[in-house]
Amino acid sequence: MEYLFSGAVGVVMLLGAVNFNSFATEPPVQQAECGRIERMLMYSPQMGDTLTIDTWLPPVYDLEPAGRYPVIYMHDGQNLYDASTTWNHQSWEMDSVMCSLIETHQIEPAIIVGVHSSPSTRVADLMPQKAVAGHPLEATLEMVKLKGLDMRGDAYAAFMTETLKPEVDLRYRTLADQAHTSVAGSSMGGLMSIYALCEYPEVFGNALCLSTHWIGTPAVAKEFEDAMYEYLDRKLPSPADHRLYFDHGTETIDAYYGPAEERILRLVKSKGYSYGDGTLLNIVDSGAPHEEQAWAARVAVPLRFLLNGMKQR
Repeated sequence: MEYLFSGAVGVVMLLGAVNFNSFATEPPVQQAECGRIERMLMYSPQMGDTLTIDTWLPPVYDLEPAGRYPVIYMHDGQNLYDASTTWNHQSWEMDSVMCSLIETHQIEPAIIVGVHSSPSTRVADLMPQKAVAGHPLEATLEMVKLKGLDMRGDAYAAFMTETLKPEVDLRYRTLADQAHTSVAGSSMGGLMSIYALCEYPEVFGNALCLSTHWIGTPAVAKEFEDAMYEYLDRKLPSPADHRLYFDHGTETIDAYYGPAEERILRLVKSKGYSYGDGTLLNIVDSGAPHEEQAWAARVAVPLRFLLNGMKQR
C-alpha cells in the first residue's frame, strides 16, 4: 500500500483504489485537549469507499518509546474528541476522559481508533447484517429504514478487522491480541460493537455497547429485537475470553431500550457472563438522554471496567 504523508495537518493517506469523491466532504481535523490525534484516510476494498479514521494517542505514547497499548475501535469517530467540529456541538470527550482516568491511575493508557460514519449510509453500514438477513424483518427494514441502500454491516465489520486493524497494528505500538482489542459505540454503534465481537470473536475480546439501539424503528421494534436476540443466542462467544458492557439512559430514545436490554441481559447471563467474575457490566443512567454529552458523562464507567489493570490480564 502506498503512503502519502502530510505533516502539516497530521494526516496520512493510505492509497489504493481510492474513491477520491470521499475527500470532498472530509470533516475538519479534531483537536485533542490532551494526547494527540492522527488522521488516516483509508480506502476500504470491502465497502468501496474511503473512510476517515481519527486515532487518539495518550500522552505517555510519546514519552515511553517502548510502550505498547490496548486499542479500542470506536464508531462515529467524528463525534469522539472535539465538540467544536460536530454537527450538534457535542462530543464524547474521549481524550479528556481518558486523560483524567489515566492521571488518577484508574485505568491503563489505551489507543482510541475512531472510524467516521457517513450520515447518508450510517444505518446501512452499522446494521448487524446477518442478524436480519433471511429474517422476516429484512424486507420491512429495506422498506422502512434503508430506502434503497444496501446493508453493508458485514463489509464494515470486515473493513475494521481485515484492513483497519492490521494497519493500526503496523503503524502504532499496540497490544494486538484479542484480550487487548475492543470495539465500542452507541446506538447503532452499540449494535455493531456486539455484532463485530460475535462475527470476529478471535479478534475482539471486549464490546462496550452504550445506548444500544435494540428496537430498530418503531414500525419493526419487536421484530428487530427478536432478530437480535436470536442472532446472539446463536453467535455469542464464550465468556472465557470475552467481556461485555451494556447501558442505556431513560430519556428521549433511550427511554424505549430498557425492556429489550433486560431481555438481552438475561440471555447473556444464560451464556455464562457474570457480574461477579468481571465478564459483564451494565448500568441504567437515570435521566440521561440519547446524546453525546450523556455518553461523555458516563463513559468512564465502561473504560474503568475495561482498562483497570488490563495490561496485567
